[in-house]
Amino acid sequence: IIRETDWISRHHTEIEGFRKKADFDNHYFASPWLQVWFKRQIPSTAPVLLIVRDQQNSLVGFWPFVERPGILGSKGLWPYVYDEANYFHPICLQSAITELVIGLQSLLGEFLFCWIPLMKDSFWHHFSNARFKNGKYLSISRSPRKTALLIPQEETEFKDFWDEQAGTKSRKSFRYDQKALSQKGKIAIQNYSTFKEIRSVMPATCVVEVESWKSKEGAGLYTIRGKRGFFFELLPELAEQGNARVAILSLDDQPIAWQVELLGSRNLGIHHLAFDQRWKKYSPGKQLLHHQLSLAWKEGRTIDFLPGNFEYKQKISTLVESVHEFHWFKRSIRGFLARKLILGNIKVRQKIRQNSGETKVSKTMKEILEEKNG
Repeated sequence: IIRETDWISRHHTEIEGFRKKADFDNHYFASPWLQVWFKRQIPSTAPVLLIVRDQQNSLVGFWPFVERPGILGSKGLWPYVYDEANYFHPICLQSAITELVIGLQSLLGEFLFCWIPLMKDSFWHHFSNARFKNGKYLSISRSPRKTALLIPQEETEFKDFWDEQAGTKSRKSFRYDQKALSQKGKIAIQNYSTFKEIRSVMPATCVVEVESWKSKEGAGLYTIRGKRGFFFELLPELAEQGNARVAILSLDDQPIAWQVELLGSRNLGIHHLAFDQRWKKYSPGKQLLHHQLSLAWKEGRTIDFLPGNFEYKQKISTLVESVHEFHWFKRSIRGFLARKLILGNIKVRQKIRQNSGETKVSKTMKEILEEKNG
């Protein structure tokens, strides 16, 4: 258990090297995410890092948490980047999972609870089968969301795959949108993947964000105060180590859609996609997505649309998986009370969403945090 505030910055090279060989990687626990996020927390924020090493002292497990205030003066553990990330499972070898679980359990004396908002199904399978001491702890586990994956097929061209998945009506509509937009001016799609490229193009993304429906409904990348500065610093740093790519679709040199991609060695996560609402009738977001999916397919990358409930993601995916949330509580009066309060908040939020019906914006981390805090 490491509690040094500068441990991640001192070991960032080791973390990034380990990510390349880990059985379970996590885009959101790349060292730039952790460092840029932590420097924006209040000064009293305390890290609690679970580190597992093998007999050769090589890193085999890394799970970063921070202390958070709980009920009745207690303390809880939340993962790093809890307000931005889409996954919170550790970076680890499969052989290190049991040790990470034991380490996490050992903290449920000092801390009243720990919360892991979203874990991949593949990691959850091993985590949930690790050696739990169930009698000593209380828990809540659920699968609040799903993610869609697109796995390239070596003997199939992306165009053939897209045509088969889209269907006749959708293909015709998409071709019409492509032709109609091209008649409005010169279309260009550019990819940016170096530190200098992304840093120079970030101001152009604001042009799209301010006119996107996501921003107007409070779900834009820069909607929350301070987030623009956060991503302006983060994305170039991620690109510096080959972990980010920004794609922009422009019409006569005017940006009208953009996409943020988190890159791994053989995978890609679509962190954000937005378009200028004034060009909605021409589906610029879909046109950009199509282009980028084709590129990733050629690169042989597995594409993760990341947790959400948009139907179109499932329509063009090859696999849909559950994503899991987990709470652990110390078995005590306060632990029983905390568990009861969180379950109550979850039920209330579910009822509110059912009564209000489906909205255009899928459930965000902000909503999950509201459930957590009541």
